[in-house]
Amino acid sequence: MTNDENTKKSIGAKIRAGRLNKGLTQNALAEMVDMDEKQLSRLESGKHYPTLKTLLAIINVLEMHLADFDDIKELKDPNFYALVEILRTSSPKEIEKYLTIIKAIKEF
Repeated sequence: MTNDENTKKSIGAKIRAGRLNKGLTQNALAEMVDMDEKQLSRLESGKHYPTLKTLLAIINVLEMHLADFDDIKELKDPNFYALVEILRTSSPKEIEKYLTIIKAIKEF
């Protein structure tokens, strides 16, 4: 199994454990984070990575922390936490502006 597959499996197992710890069914959690139950099943089984938006929604509902998902190599960078916190507390309009700026910088 590759590192990528191991990471997806680990993330999925942590989501599943957090869900079970809260006594939630897959259907209940999927509804709470506005996603399809089949997609949640694929995440928990390690077939797919969650998007950052989905992961943050799941973490919020399950009262977990990003640090619980230390398998994601990007999460080991303190700057990542700072960016996520800025995005988490920003309005959709602010996020749109940030994205425009980031894209412009990357093209530079």
